[in-house]
Amino acid sequence: MNGRIKNIVTAVILSLILAFFSVKAMSKSLEAMFIGNEAFWIKDGGYSLFTDFPYTSGVYNSMTYDFNFKAVTGKVLALVSHRHKDHFDPVLFVYQNWKIVGPREVTIQLPPDRVVKFGPEITFGPIRIIPRKSPHANTEHYSYLVEWAGRKLFFTGDTEDINTLKNLPKLDALFITPWFYRKAKMANALPTTRKVIIYHHMKGDIIPDCSGCIIPIQNQVIDIKASEVRKHGN
Repeated sequence: MNGRIKNIVTAVILSLILAFFSVKAMSKSLEAMFIGNEAFWIKDGGYSLFTDFPYTSGVYNSMTYDFNFKAVTGKVLALVSHRHKDHFDPVLFVYQNWKIVGPREVTIQLPPDRVVKFGPEITFGPIRIIPRKSPHANTEHYSYLVEWAGRKLFFTGDTEDINTLKNLPKLDALFITPWFYRKAKMANALPTTRKVIIYHHMKGDIIPDCSGCIIPIQNQVIDIKASEVRKHGN
């Protein structure tokens, strides 16, 4: 009996410890600043994640930007969907002391010590990344599920493949292009998410049937909170 009671007490203590660290992780601030195109600077105070950045400013008539690279400190990771210049500029990247996760088409041209090993699951400090291969033009392209500080974020990249949105967990934020949002909305294929954040839009874009979506302006900061999620549009 004493042994059984001891096991029960140990199990309760372990559960309390796990709950404590879970609450602590979820209480950590996670902020996303919109730079332009599909580029966000997401940070928790110690680690930074840049999505599809640095890119060539203004290329293909995309958004221009003026970014203070010297302001970036701590551990930094660039997460890149594909090689197009409105998503990634290798020359700008090599001048930064950052690591990178991305398709081989992107990373093959970079110093090996800057490249985080690609795989089904990638860890960078507190950031867990699960890549999903997805089609786009003639490129090697990936969408990414990111788990960080108790949040789940999904970045579609430039794909328009509905299958990319299947079997996702409940999300705290879905980052999606305007054209893919419309396609997924019509197909009733949007995942359950707390926030829909539009990116790779044009300045002043109005997205039909996107009530509640966040359509950020450049340098806007979005607080990504971990909380109960709902089916977008419900």
